[in-house]
Amino acid sequence: MRKIIQLALLLSLCSCGFRIIYEERTDVVSYAQELAAIRIKKDRTRLSQQLKNNLYDILNPDYLKVEPKYFLILDVKELTSSTFTTITGASGRNKVTLTASYEFRNLETGETISTGTTSVSDNYDVTANRYGTYVADEYIQSNITIIAAQNIRNSLVNDLIETKKKCDGEIELNNEKNDAPEFVCPLANLKKDISTKKIKSTKQPFKKH
Repeated sequence: MRKIIQLALLLSLCSCGFRIIYEERTDVVSYAQELAAIRIKKDRTRLSQQLKNNLYDILNPDYLKVEPKYFLILDVKELTSSTFTTITGASGRNKVTLTASYEFRNLETGETISTGTTSVSDNYDVTANRYGTYVADEYIQSNITIIAAQNIRNSLVNDLIETKKKCDGEIELNNEKNDAPEFVCPLANLKKDISTKKIKSTKQPFKKH
């Protein structure tokens, strides 16, 4: 019965001249390309390197080969604190907090596009087994760097969108004061997505013969 109903609906749509029209969209900014064009400043600390590697995996998951256009500077800080103290005065549970600040710049001009900060924390039990405690600490650090990388990635996408709106004049800037500097778009030229991907139009009316 379901197949009969579906067939009847299909025939009725064809009889009235309904057509699904696809069109190429060439005005869509590819933020995947922009994120893949970000290069991250080197840092020799282990936690910063771990965050950097996670960021590259998230910013460019498809390993797109693009020319670098942006530069990301990270400032990573870690704090371990006790949330529970045993009767012996030792810590029975540790809380690890990772705070990562970033500065997003145009690679060619060096102009700052945006800045931001994210803070992620998690905790683990401290046991008499030192190796087990070490493994738990490493596991927590690995997890929070992944979450921090995701937060930074989301912030960068928002930064690109908001800055592009300013560059396109979609956001009114308060430059009425004479001493206010003139806004200069800090973004590199955003490339349009000219792929052959088809996007279905949802505004096509029914056509009758």
